[in-house]
Amino acid sequence: HFLVVFCRRVSHPKQQTAMESDSSAPFDKVVVAVGTYDGVLAGWDLEMTKKKKFKISFATPVHEGSVRSIVIAQRNADTASNIPQPGALLSCGYDEVLRTHDFSKKINSTGEVRTPAEFGTPVCSAFAPPLSFETHNNPAPGSTHCLIGFSEGKLVLYKKKDWSVQHVLAGHDGGISCISVHPSGKICLTGGESDGKLKLWDLTKGRLAFVSKINPFQAKGGRTSYDAVSNIVWADKAPDGNEAYAFCYGNHITVRHVANGKDLLDVDLPSKVNEICFLSVDAGLFVAAACNDGSLPVLTVEDGTSEERRAIMAIEPVDGPIAGEERFKCIKSLVGGYVVTANSAGVISLMELNGAIRMITSNQEEGGEPNEGRNGNGDNNDDEEEEEEEE
Repeated sequence: HFLVVFCRRVSHPKQQTAMESDSSAPFDKVVVAVGTYDGVLAGWDLEMTKKKKFKISFATPVHEGSVRSIVIAQRNADTASNIPQPGALLSCGYDEVLRTHDFSKKINSTGEVRTPAEFGTPVCSAFAPPLSFETHNNPAPGSTHCLIGFSEGKLVLYKKKDWSVQHVLAGHDGGISCISVHPSGKICLTGGESDGKLKLWDLTKGRLAFVSKINPFQAKGGRTSYDAVSNIVWADKAPDGNEAYAFCYGNHITVRHVANGKDLLDVDLPSKVNEICFLSVDAGLFVAAACNDGSLPVLTVEDGTSEERRAIMAIEPVDGPIAGEERFKCIKSLVGGYVVTANSAGVISLMELNGAIRMITSNQEEGGEPNEGRNGNGDNNDDEEEEEEEE
């Protein structure tokens, strides 16, 4: 599964206290697009003002072989409201083809680019500047470029207007596993499939700016190996008001301060982490993780001075050695503590994690330990909405 989401924010969301049950979402529509292993691109809409159920809006084969990556561009914002708008959707396939699709035309293919055979398979992608859910005083800039990471290690920067190649960068030995573009669109981070490196790129100059290494592990025979960096995400504000980014590999999650390089969170979880997302709410900054054992932990991001880590299992791991179809493969953050997940059974879910956050913060204020609960709202409140649709 490769999952992208967009939500349409309401103009004046209801103001709520920290302990109040969040029954009114700060958006009125959610659009979800999914790429599958058999080359199908499918999408669902959910109207929050109506019966809260995902309704399928399109499903069409777009690639021969699996869909390896999908991403939505940022369209120029409505100048009257400054509300960000979704642009074209790009899909990358195992067939070494890039296809663009138009939401307004029910996902009809609007263009095709065949990638050079010597680059290998396009495995990850990102637009610059990336899609944003936030409203600003100035209209959000539309995406002008697209980055594609390839299995042979090249990082290619395309011009979005005509899909001509602007830069071909050396990338990573052994392939690129993930790309994340800074909200400004001027820099990006890439993770290696097997070289153990996290690289920062200056997109304005088309060159490498910085390299850091992840922790290795000992493979059979005593050989040093590295897990693939499976996901990288940016946060607008760390606990001190500055920027941060997070990345995961194996069962490890790290949140790092952009300005000073300090690790604000550096933890190992019981299971492999497939994807992570930030939750930026009034109570602070949190990280949610989609794990291979079917669990969904929520962790607090603090200033990095304390060795104590505050977290809660919004969803407990599956009993037994193999999670099977209950494995969480993808997680994407919306706004206001909401996330969209996809699991290995093809189930798409909209979840609210504010209850889990309230449990962490309330126990922190009382000096106690947060309790773990199977229910994502943390207090067994039946008002929480979780929406699912079979793929």
